[in-house]
Amino acid sequence: MGYRFTKEDIRTQQIVDARQFDQAVGTFVDVLNGGLDRDNIPQGSIGTSQMNDNVFCKMFFLNDQFAADEYQNIDANTDGISPNRPNCQLGGMTYGKEPLMSGGGWVEGPKMSIVSEEGMLEISWHCSEVKGQYWAYYKNHTTARVALKSSQWEIRIDGNAVYTGPDQYEVRNTFIHRCNVPISRGAHTISVHYRVQRQKEDGEDSVILNWWGGQLVGINRYR
Repeated sequence: MGYRFTKEDIRTQQIVDARQFDQAVGTFVDVLNGGLDRDNIPQGSIGTSQMNDNVFCKMFFLNDQFAADEYQNIDANTDGISPNRPNCQLGGMTYGKEPLMSGGGWVEGPKMSIVSEEGMLEISWHCSEVKGQYWAYYKNHTTARVALKSSQWEIRIDGNAVYTGPDQYEVRNTFIHRCNVPISRGAHTISVHYRVQRQKEDGEDSVILNWWGGQLVGINRYR
C-alpha cells in the first residue's frame, strides 16, 4: 500500500482542532483496520519475542492420548451368536476391572495444566472410540432389548464440569466435544472424563469401550 498523506501533522505543544485531530487519527485507524501489508510491516520487522509479548491468545495442546495399556482386555464374545453384534475381536475396557468397574460413574481421562490470562477459554476434545454394541435396556415387562450401550464425555476445569456431552451409541466413531467458558488469570487444570452405562446382566469378559487418538486443545483469548 502506498503512502497516505495525513490531513495535518500533530506536533508537541500544538493547539489542535478536534476535527482535524480526528481526521489525522482516522487515517491511521483506516490502515490498521485492514490496510496492513508488506509495505507497512516489512518481512522480519516483527519477531517471535515481540509476538509472544503482545499476542492476545495462548494455545495449549495435549496430543496422542489413549486408554492405558493396563485397561486393554480381549472381548471373549466373538463366536457369531453372542451379543457382540459386530463379531469382532475387540480389545478395551470391561466391567469388573479398572477403570469401569460396574459402570455408571465418571472415569478421569487425559488432563493438562495451563496458565491462562483472564478472558475466554475454548476447549476441544477430539477422539476416536469403539463400543461392543451390547444391548443395554429391556422394554418394560418384556424380554425385548431396545437400546444399545453408550458412552458419554465430560470436560472439567479445576474439577468443575463445564461441558457434558450426549450419550453416543455409534459402534465406531470419531468426535469433537467443544465448549467456550470464561476463565480467570492463573493456573488451572483441564480434565476429560468419560462413563458407560451401569452393568446389568453383562459378564466381565465383554469389552464395553475403548478410545484412542485423543487430542485436548485449549485456546485462551484475552484483551
